[in-house]
Amino acid sequence: MSLFHRAFLYVVRKKNKTLILFGILLVIATLVLSGIAIKDAAQTAQLNVRQALGGMFMLSQNTGDPGRWKSYDVGGNGFSGSKSYYTGAHLTPELADSIMDNIPGIRGWNARYEEKVMLSGRNKQRLELIEDADGKNDMSALLAAFGDVNQLVNGYGSTDTTFDTYFANGYVKLVEGRHITREDERVAIISQELAQKNGLAVGDTIYLSDAEYYAREKGRTAEDTMTPVEIIGLFSPTAHSSSSMSMSNFSMDNAIFTTRNSLLSARPPAIDEGYGHIYFYVDDPAMLKSIVSEVKKIDGFDPSDFIIDVDDTEVAAVMEPLENMSRLMTILLILIMVVGAAVLYLVLAGRVRERLHESGVLLSLGVGKLKIWGQYLVEAVLIAIVAFSLAMALSGGIAKTVGRQLLDYTLSQSPEVQQKENMAELDGSIVMNGDALNPVFDSKTELTQIDVTVSLSLLVLEFGMGFGLIIVSVTLAALPILRLKPKEILSKMS
Repeated sequence: MSLFHRAFLYVVRKKNKTLILFGILLVIATLVLSGIAIKDAAQTAQLNVRQALGGMFMLSQNTGDPGRWKSYDVGGNGFSGSKSYYTGAHLTPELADSIMDNIPGIRGWNARYEEKVMLSGRNKQRLELIEDADGKNDMSALLAAFGDVNQLVNGYGSTDTTFDTYFANGYVKLVEGRHITREDERVAIISQELAQKNGLAVGDTIYLSDAEYYAREKGRTAEDTMTPVEIIGLFSPTAHSSSSMSMSNFSMDNAIFTTRNSLLSARPPAIDEGYGHIYFYVDDPAMLKSIVSEVKKIDGFDPSDFIIDVDDTEVAAVMEPLENMSRLMTILLILIMVVGAAVLYLVLAGRVRERLHESGVLLSLGVGKLKIWGQYLVEAVLIAIVAFSLAMALSGGIAKTVGRQLLDYTLSQSPEVQQKENMAELDGSIVMNGDALNPVFDSKTELTQIDVTVSLSLLVLEFGMGFGLIIVSVTLAALPILRLKPKEILSKMS
């Protein structure tokens, strides 16, 4: 009788022992396969997040150096005072081109100039702005003494809105028309909701201008600053936003993307200080530090003129729960495999000891130790094939449920990204800086998602690891018996 035949008969005859071993192998296989599937899904999600968000570093003027500032007097029409301007090197598209051309791994850039402007429609009548959903506009009372200042909206002068931080980070998306490019002049992108409220569409012309209050400060009227721009696109927010200063006119729905020259025409500065920031987006956030290091080595780049800020907060906010989940699954997998191996060894060792007499008889009949070991192994493998096959069906649903619960737990344990709320002087009148007036977006946690599937490669890995564990366990369990001679075994029986 062959060892395969003997193994099959033993498995069928010893139903209780077979069911016990089957249950142990099924639990171990299901837990391990589910754990590996969850860990693999978390790692895949991390890669998807890096590809979706990339990484960003921002180039800014070194405005923190007091020696680079000069003051000048302003006055006229009942207004008087002084203002300061930055005398250091300006940020230019040519500088961005030099960085882009010399440093690999950068996928695009956008230079941004920010200014607050008034919006008017076809007949130069002020557009009706979007109010907050809750109707609150708490801070508007602070601006009541400044005339029409509470009708100003955020204007973003961009060289390429594809890589504007709001578009690139996925907070807003283009729903109609096209993006602003470096070749464009006197064009604009506004929100779809604002366009619908004012009966506007792509191809229509609207006007940007200064507020009457600020225009009179400079000895002119708002009419003098009317700058026509053509609507070339409409955007829609993809994440909820609000003004951190509770002023609905500064919400994202009322914002306008245009060109720097359009903003300069609508609100001409006394002294042109260039772009405020240049944002560079890289292919892989892991390369951010090395890319920034290379930027500082470019010929003609003076680190004393500019400041480089590495911003991976968006990526980190989404990646941290996934990384925590991956680490947690690694620990759980190690514990499952260690405990599972120990339990499997103890069960198999007990089975072998119970068959001490059978082993002695087989050895006395001339059956080799290798064949006896092979019989024990075939018995375990036959049971494992059925257990592992059933584990495939069970692990898919279990992995999805456990994976979702683990991700929810790690999300709840991750700290929220804090928004800066700084105060400063605005045109010498209002004490709040541009960041305080920009929209604040909710975190895009929808990117933190996992898609748990049990792939063919995982099944192959499961069978390979399972059979390897069985071979080791059977060998260790049978070794104390098989190293004895038949007489020694029979004497132990007596």
